[in-house]
Amino acid sequence: MRTEVYSNGVLVEVIDNRSIEQAKDYAIELARLATSKAISDAGLDEKTQLNAIAGIYEPARCEAIKSYIAVCRNEYLRCKALILAATTNDEADAVNFASPSRPADL
Repeated sequence: MRTEVYSNGVLVEVIDNRSIEQAKDYAIELARLATSKAISDAGLDEKTQLNAIAGIYEPARCEAIKSYIAVCRNEYLRCKALILAATTNDEADAVNFASPSRPADL
């Protein structure tokens, strides 16, 4: 468990009793959620993704959708690799998902 201690509204201490594995699991889950949020925020619900995979949309849109999802997946994998390589809780916590820009042609 990670606890922040404040005094008069100022952070004075962080107590982190998590094991490194717990910190890594938590950071990986945050990266997974950020990946899903980026895809969802781009307007790519599950039905749209399946339609793109099936080729229902025009080819350029299908490729744009699949490409964006691949970029998000690759960013997740980058984060996961950094998290798994972390040797401290702070290193695992410091990894941030960099949400890719949404292409205009989605």
